[in-house]
Amino acid sequence: MSKVVTVRATAAIGVMVLLSATSAMAQQAVIRECAADIRAACGDVPPGAGAIRSCLNSHLADLTQPCRAILVGAAAIANECRGDITTMCGGVQPGGGRIEACLQSNFNQLSAPCIDVMARTVGSGN
Repeated sequence: MSKVVTVRATAAIGVMVLLSATSAMAQQAVIRECAADIRAACGDVPPGAGAIRSCLNSHLADLTQPCRAILVGAAAIANECRGDITTMCGGVQPGGGRIEACLQSNFNQLSAPCIDVMARTVGSGN
């Protein structure tokens, strides 16, 4: 798999994570770094049925580097923390920062890979 295809796949996962609104932190990052990109690339796309996600996936090259970094970071967190989210926060309703709060309240029980990727991603400003 080429590097471009890998980055596209990773970013696509990030878009799915961010647009599913599972974390207030992710929402704030999108607003801060990606709102203008989303409006420019997909502002005329009506929301629903994955249309915006599909549009963004087809316009990844048009997104700014900070926006792409947010998407890649979110994909990394989703990948490494998926099991922790399922185990510790499975009954938590997504949205409004509830998943993030659940992870924070269970921080001492998170897996080492989840803690590591969160420290690298959140700590780097992504």
